Amino acid sequence: RGKSRQRQVSFPRQVAMYLCKGLIPNLSLSEVGEAFGGKDHTTVLYACQKIAQSVASNTAARQTLNKLEKTIRSDR
Repeated sequence: RGKSRQRQVSFPRQVAMYLCKGLIPNLSLSEVGEAFGGKDHTTVLYACQKIAQSVASNTAARQTLNKLEKTIRSDR
């Protein structure tokens, strides 16, 4: 929820935004942004696009995201 732009903070935040949008499709970009400390909808859109691109080109990232999503879904 912080405003930090450091990669060690911003990348996990982008992953979380991507997962929120993917796991709860009825949330708007604005609602996801608001949940992350008032981020703009374009910030959420950028995060989703960046992570989707990373997943498409990086097997390790894809496996990590699949594992995270599986863990989140099993906790429901």
